[in-house]
Amino acid sequence: MADRARIDDLEVIREMGRGLGKIHKSFDGLSDIVNEYGEDFGHEELFDKFEDFESNWNLNRDKLQEELKFLSEYALAAAKSYSELDHALASALRDARSSTKKKGK
Repeated sequence: MADRARIDDLEVIREMGRGLGKIHKSFDGLSDIVNEYGEDFGHEELFDKFEDFESNWNLNRDKLQEELKFLSEYALAAAKSYSELDHALASALRDARSSTKKKGK
């Protein structure tokens, strides 16, 4: 007999989806650090390197945010689908048992 998803497994998937969503949202709060700290560098070449780093970071952060959002939504949708399927199967089994008992009378 095949293993089936346990309710606690579904909760793990839900929590993973929620956690990924929280990480995604925390990236939204990150500000433009070059403008915030630019004057503190003093040396123009150091500032330019920092600006390059920030450009790369922003680009990759955006990509990471997209992936986090996708994974969060995917995990939450999977947990919901498994739960709905489990309820539908349980209901079908109850209905089948009920109808078998009625025929046996």
